[in-house]
Amino acid sequence: MHHLIEDLGITFLIATAVGYVVERLKQPAIVAYLIGGVIIGPEIGPQLVSSVENVETISEIGLILLLFIVGLEMQPAHLISIIRRVYIAGIGQFLLTALLGTLFFAALGFSLAANNLEALYLALAASLSSTAIAVKILADKMQLDSHSGRLTIGILLFQDIWAILLLAVQPNLANPAVGLIAIALLKSLALVAAAFLVSKFLLERLFEPVARNPEIIIMISLGWCVAVAGSAKLMGLSTEMGALIAGVSISTFPYSFHVNAKVMPLRDVFLTLFFISLGMKIPFPDAHYLGPVALLIGFTIISRFAIVIPLSLLGKTNFRNSFIASLNLAQVSEFSLVITALGVSYQHIAQETMGVVLFAMAFTSIVSAYFIKYNHQIYTVVQKILLRCKLLPHGGVSPGDDTAAHAAKPIIILGYHRGAQALVEFISLRKSELLEKLMVIDFNLESVRDLDAKRIAYYYGDVSHADTLLHAGIRDAKIIISTIPDILLKGTSNARLVGMCRKLNAQAFIIANADAPQQIPELKQAGASEVMLPYFETAAHLSEMLLALCTTEKIDAEAI
Repeated sequence: MHHLIEDLGITFLIATAVGYVVERLKQPAIVAYLIGGVIIGPEIGPQLVSSVENVETISEIGLILLLFIVGLEMQPAHLISIIRRVYIAGIGQFLLTALLGTLFFAALGFSLAANNLEALYLALAASLSSTAIAVKILADKMQLDSHSGRLTIGILLFQDIWAILLLAVQPNLANPAVGLIAIALLKSLALVAAAFLVSKFLLERLFEPVARNPEIIIMISLGWCVAVAGSAKLMGLSTEMGALIAGVSISTFPYSFHVNAKVMPLRDVFLTLFFISLGMKIPFPDAHYLGPVALLIGFTIISRFAIVIPLSLLGKTNFRNSFIASLNLAQVSEFSLVITALGVSYQHIAQETMGVVLFAMAFTSIVSAYFIKYNHQIYTVVQKILLRCKLLPHGGVSPGDDTAAHAAKPIIILGYHRGAQALVEFISLRKSELLEKLMVIDFNLESVRDLDAKRIAYYYGDVSHADTLLHAGIRDAKIIISTIPDILLKGTSNARLVGMCRKLNAQAFIIANADAPQQIPELKQAGASEVMLPYFETAAHLSEMLLALCTTEKIDAEAI
C-alpha cells in the first residue's frame, strides 16, 4: 500500500476533472471513469499512478458493496420469484452463447487445440455480462425493480453461478471433472444455508438492542457483509457472491432500507475506483487487435438479442422487456478478464487473447452505458421499424409491461409521530378501508411494530434521505403528509422534506406541518399544497369550547 494516499489523490483529481466535462456533455459517468483510468494508467497514459494494485484493491470493495446493496433490495421471496421467471433464459443464455461462440470462433480459424483454447475462451468471455455496469446504471435510472430490470438481474445471477462453476473446472478445462462442479455447488449451498441461519438466530438479536442507533446498525451490517464475503473467499467462491448472499440474508429486516440509503454513497465512491481500474488496464491499441476485437464485440452484442429474446419469450416475458434486457446485458464482463487472466496463467491461451478481451470489454462498457441509458428510446425506434415491417403484432406490449414490480401506496405519511398516530386512529374509525392505501415511513422500531400489528404498510428508514423516499415509492404517491414538528426532526426540517418530496414528485398533494404561522410562506414556497398548524388548530378548537361554555351569563371561572 505504498504511496496509497498520493495514488488515490491523483485518481480522484483526474476522475473529477474528466467527470465534470462528461457531465456537462450529458454523457454517462462510466465513460468518464474509463477515460480517467486510461489517462492515469500504465498502458497508455503517463503513469501518474505509481501502484495500480493500490487502486485495484480498494476498487474491489466497490464491487462487493454493489452486490451487497443488490442483495438488500432482493428479499428471498422476491429472489426466488425472479429465478423462477428467468430460469429458462438464465440457464440457456450462458450455455448457448458458449456453445455457439466456440463454434463461431473455431470456424473463423481461432485455435481450439488442447494447448491453445483461444476459441473457447473468447466464447466464454462473450457469455458473461457486467454486473457492475448493468446494476449501477439501472439503479441510477430506478429501473432495478422494473420487469426488464428484474429479468436483467435474474440472468446476471445465473451468470454468476455459471462463473463460479467455471472457475471450479477451469484448471482442468481441457478435461473437466464432474466432482469439481459438485463440490462448487455444495459449497455455494452451504454458504447460503449458514448465512441465513446466522442472520435469523444471531443477527436479529444483535440488531434489536441497537435499533435506535443508526451508526451501530450500519457497522453491524457492513461487518456482516465482510464476514460472508470473506467466508466465500476462504471456501474458494467469489467474494461478490458472498456479498450478495449477505445482503439477501438481512433483506427482510426492517433496517435494510436504512442500511441501503446510508451505504449507497460509500458504494459509489469505491465503485468509481473500480471503473477507473478497468480503464487503467486498457492496453495501447495495436492494428493486429482490430479484427479479433471487432468479432468479439459483434458476437457479444448480436448473441444477446439472438439468444436472450427467444429464451425470455419462452419464459412468458413480453418482447419489450426481453429486448430491453438484451440491451442491458450487451457488454463483456469484468469477470471475463479474470477468467482470461487465469487462462493465461494455466497456459490455455496466449497473452494477446487477454488483450482482445480487454479491448472488447472497454468498448462494450462505453457502448453499453448508452444502451442502458437510452434503452426505452432505442426500443421505441426498433418497435416502429418492426411494426412497419409487420414483424411485431399489437405493438409488442402486453400486460406485463415494463412498470414497477410493486405498486406504491397512494398516501404516504412521513414519520409516525402522535399526529400521524391520531390520524391512523381516526381513519380506522371513520373509513377503515382507507388504511390499505397508507404507507408510513419511520425510523422507530416501536412504531414499526405498532404498524405491523395494525397491518399498515411501512418502510423502516430515515425520511431525510431521498433514497429512503424513493425506495418507499414517493414518486407514485398521490398524497404526502408530514406531521412531525420541526423540533423533533433531526438534521432536517419540514421545509426541506417538502422541497425534497416536491423534487421527487411534482404532482403529489403535499400536506406539511408548521409550528408557527411564520413558517407557512417558506413551506408553500418549498412546494407544500396545504399547511397545518396543530397548535393553532388546538387553540381554535379550545376557543370554540370556551365560547360554548361562556354564555352571556356571568360564569364562575373556578366552576368552569
